[in-house]
Amino acid sequence: MISPNEENAARQTQTAAGLQRRGAILLFLALGALCGLTFLCDDAAMRFLAEHRTKGLKNVAGVISNFGDWPWLMASALPFLVWAWWKKRRTLFRLVALMMIASTLAGLAANSLRLTTGRTRPNNKAVAPGWYGLRHEGKWLLGKNKFASFPSGHTATAVGFLAVLGLRRRPAAWLWFVPAVVMALSRMIIDAHHLSDVCFGAWIGVVVAWWCLEKARPPALADERSGVENGETSV
Repeated sequence: MISPNEENAARQTQTAAGLQRRGAILLFLALGALCGLTFLCDDAAMRFLAEHRTKGLKNVAGVISNFGDWPWLMASALPFLVWAWWKKRRTLFRLVALMMIASTLAGLAANSLRLTTGRTRPNNKAVAPGWYGLRHEGKWLLGKNKFASFPSGHTATAVGFLAVLGLRRRPAAWLWFVPAVVMALSRMIIDAHHLSDVCFGAWIGVVVAWWCLEKARPPALADERSGVENGETSV
């Protein structure tokens, strides 16, 4: 039986959560607008990297870029998911599952978008830099890697994966964004993406991770009861 005080507390908690949710949406919209400004910096960023890129740095960035791809992320998460299921660690299981889901959804969103943009990669010297859409000179560009620059799918999947940890209400959780930033930079260092590509890819990853966390959090009263009954906290 839920007392009136508990109901009032739940309503206040839900109201506060609603305000936080609207604030987060406005923040993400503002960050999306800021990402638009990075188009103005693409050429400058490419020139800077061209001046400071070394063979060793490019090799290291290539390794980082490969390990940040979706198959590697899923392969690294799967053992933890199985172990958490085997040990009946429900909170850990949900967290790892959320990381995998957020990464997958962010990657799908980014890859679906870039199929339609036809933006040339920085290393595509065959045609003039630009946005060619789905077709160019009577040819379909679907599946043409050289025309799949915007947004960065690698960045979206990596950020979606790590942002589930970075956005949690835990001390120093933001540190999980550091490897995500390194991953994004690696895509630029190997000349696969523009600055705006990785910025928008990161934005997609953060938004999707936040959405997954919001959907996974239980209602206030259910959260309190489950914490007492099961001795676990929400993700």
